[in-house]
Amino acid sequence: MRSGDGFADRYLLKEVIGAGRGGEVWLAHDTVVGQDVALKPELPEGDHETAASRLLGEPRAMAKFRDHPHVVTLFDVVTVQPDEGGGGTDAETYWFVMEHVPGGGLDRLPPVAPARAARIGAQLADALAALHQEGVVHCDVKPANIGLTRRGTAKLLDFGAAYRVGGTGTITLNGPFSFTPDYAAPELARGNVPRPASDVFCLAATLHALVTGAPPRGGAPGSDAAPGGAGNGEEDAERLRHWKAEQGVVEMDADALGPLRPVLAAMLRRDPDERPSAVEARHLLEAVARSGDGAPQPAPSRPGRPGWRRPLIAALGISAVLALGLAVILGRGDGDHATAGSGESRPGKHGADGAQQALIGDPHRADVCALAGPAALDRFGKAEVDADYGNFDQCDVLVRADDETRIDVSIRLRRGSAPETSKPSRTIGNIGIREEESEGDECKLLLTPGRGTDGSLVGIRVNMGEGAVAGGSATLCAVADKAAEYAARVLDKGPVRRRSAAYPRTSLAWSNACELLDTKALSAVPGLRVDVPEVGVANWSCKWSGGVGDLGVEIAFFRDQPRSATDGGTTRTLSGYRTVVEPDDGVCEVFVEYRRYNGREADPAAEMVRLTVRGDEPADKLCERATDLAASAAAELRDR
Repeated sequence: MRSGDGFADRYLLKEVIGAGRGGEVWLAHDTVVGQDVALKPELPEGDHETAASRLLGEPRAMAKFRDHPHVVTLFDVVTVQPDEGGGGTDAETYWFVMEHVPGGGLDRLPPVAPARAARIGAQLADALAALHQEGVVHCDVKPANIGLTRRGTAKLLDFGAAYRVGGTGTITLNGPFSFTPDYAAPELARGNVPRPASDVFCLAATLHALVTGAPPRGGAPGSDAAPGGAGNGEEDAERLRHWKAEQGVVEMDADALGPLRPVLAAMLRRDPDERPSAVEARHLLEAVARSGDGAPQPAPSRPGRPGWRRPLIAALGISAVLALGLAVILGRGDGDHATAGSGESRPGKHGADGAQQALIGDPHRADVCALAGPAALDRFGKAEVDADYGNFDQCDVLVRADDETRIDVSIRLRRGSAPETSKPSRTIGNIGIREEESEGDECKLLLTPGRGTDGSLVGIRVNMGEGAVAGGSATLCAVADKAAEYAARVLDKGPVRRRSAAYPRTSLAWSNACELLDTKALSAVPGLRVDVPEVGVANWSCKWSGGVGDLGVEIAFFRDQPRSATDGGTTRTLSGYRTVVEPDDGVCEVFVEYRRYNGREADPAAEMVRLTVRGDEPADKLCERATDLAASAAAELRDR
C-alpha cells in the first residue's frame, strides 16, 4: 500500500499516521462524502472464527457511542480478502474506517496547564460515564488513546482492550482484558475483573502525565522498592512497572498540579470503592477548569436557616449548605382513585388528588425519607436524616464533614413535567438522571422515570447556600450524584414505602394551603393572576404571580424549630397564633406558628404557614402586604 493508492473502491490513501496491532494506520480521503478518515487494520489471530468475533467486539462497542462528542466515531468496517488490499497478507483483514482526529494523541502533546488538563479530563470523564452506563469499561485510558480535534476537543480512542461488565462477552484482542501498567488501576494490574472505577484511576494517571510529563508511579527503574532483589536491563524495568501498578504506587507532583491535585488524589485512591464515579469526576474537573479560567464565582445565596439549622462556616473548599430537592412530577389522568385511608397506590392507579402516583403513592402517606440514603453519603462525612424541616414534601440528610462544616441534602417532591429538550446523562434501571440549569452556588439534578411508570416523574434539584468558595459546587455535585443514585435505586424498585406512623389528624399535612387565601384576600395585591395558581404536591403550597412590579405571592406549609425574629424581624400574634415577620431585599416572609410537637431527639419543632411576598417594592411595603395575607390565612385556620 502506497500513498495515492485507492482502497475499497472508495478511499484514497494519503499518508501513514500511526501503527496499531494489525499494522499501519492510514490517513485516507473518502471520495464519496468528501472527508478525511483514518483506516486502522485489524488481523484476526489464532482460530479465525473466535478471533474475528472477538475482534469485531471493538467496533460494536464503538457503535454504541457514535453520537457522543468525546468518543471517536466509527463509520464502517471493511473486510479485505487475502492480497486484495495489496498488503501481501494471506489472511482476511478487517479495516476500521474511523473519524480522523487531526490533533493526534495526547502523548504527543507537551505538558499543559492544570486548567486545560481539567477541561480535557472533564470531557473524557463524560465519555467514560456514557461507557459505564452501557456496562463497558475501557480499561486502557492513557495519553496515546486520546486524541484532540482541531478545536481541542478530546476524543476517546481505541476500544480494543474494553471489557463488558457483568457479562461473558469481552471486547478485547488480548485475552479477557488488557492494560498499560504506567496508567493502570491496581485492581487491573492484579488481574481482578475491571470495573468503572478502574477507568477513573487511569484517567487521573493520564491527566497527571498531561500536566507533569509522566504518570504518577514515581521512582525510577531499579528502585530499591522493587521486589526480587537487584537486577538490570529492560526486564527489571518492566517488572518494576508491573509491581508498582499492582501496589497502586502513586507519587504526585503537587507543585505542578496545583488545584488539580486534590481531584486527582481522590481519583487515584487505591480502593476503587473510594474513588469518585466518572460523573463525579467530571463535576470536580469542571470546577478546576472554571477556576483556572478565572470564571467569576457565583454570588452567595440568601442567609441560611435560623437556630440549629443555620449553616456553619465552610471548610475543605466546599459550601456550608447543600439543599438537594427530589421532585416528583405527577401526571394527570382518569381512572380509579386510591381508596381513602388506604395509603397505597399501585402502578396504573391514581392518588387522592387525582394524579397518577405509580412511584410515590398518596403523598400524605408516602415516606419521603425512604428516598434518603445517609449511608450512601458517609464518604463525605457523618450523615443523619432530618425529617422535620421544610414542607411535608421534603426530607433532609445532614452531612457533617467536620466540626465546622455541614452539608444539607434536601429531598423534595414537586409537580411539573419532564423536560423535552434534554436527555438523561445516565440511567439506573428505569430511572433517568438529568442535570438542570443551576442558579448561583448550586447543583441541580432531575430524576425521570422511563416508560411503563404511568406518567409519574421524579426529579432531583441541588442548591448550595452561603459560604461557597471556589470549587465548592463540584463537591456538592458529587454529593448530589450519590444522593440521586440512591434515590433512583429506591424508585426503580417500585412505589415508595408508607410512613411508619401517619401524620396526626391535627397536622397541617391534611390541610389545603391554597384554600387559606381566597380571591378577596389576594385582590389586595395589584395585578396578581389569582385564577391560575401554581399548585404544589398534595396542595401543600400555592404560588401566584403576574402582579404589578413583578409582585408574587406564595403560601406553603413549613416545619422547623420554633421561629425567632432575626435582625430586623418582628414577632406578633395573628388570630391567636404566634407569628414572625422577616423582611429582606425584594422579599418578605411571615411564619404563622400553627402547632408545636417533638421533633428529632425530642427537640421542639413547629408546623407553620409560610407566607412570602416578592416584588420591586420597599421591604416595609412587602411586609405590610405579607402580614395582611398572613392575617387572612391565620383567621381561616382559626375558623376551621
